[in-house]
Amino acid sequence: MTISSAPEGSREIKPTTIKTVDNGPLQIKGAAQLVDHDGNIYDTGRTIFLCRCGESRNKPFCDGTHAKVGFVASHRADAAEQEDA
Repeated sequence: MTISSAPEGSREIKPTTIKTVDNGPLQIKGAAQLVDHDGNIYDTGRTIFLCRCGESRNKPFCDGTHAKVGFVASHRADAAEQEDA
């Protein structure tokens, strides 16, 4: 979670939000810590985009390649799947 830049005295806590971009990357908005497979840590305090298509040259970050390769999200979760998780 992150503390917003609200005026002093009114520190509102806003949750980190993860959103799927239609046929694109995952958008992570808010403070988060990303750790890659080598143990490298990327602290994020703003919005970042993570590759979902597997074709980015800057993994785990999105570089826009999904648009060039015509990535289409093949499956969408439904409410029943969410409840079973």
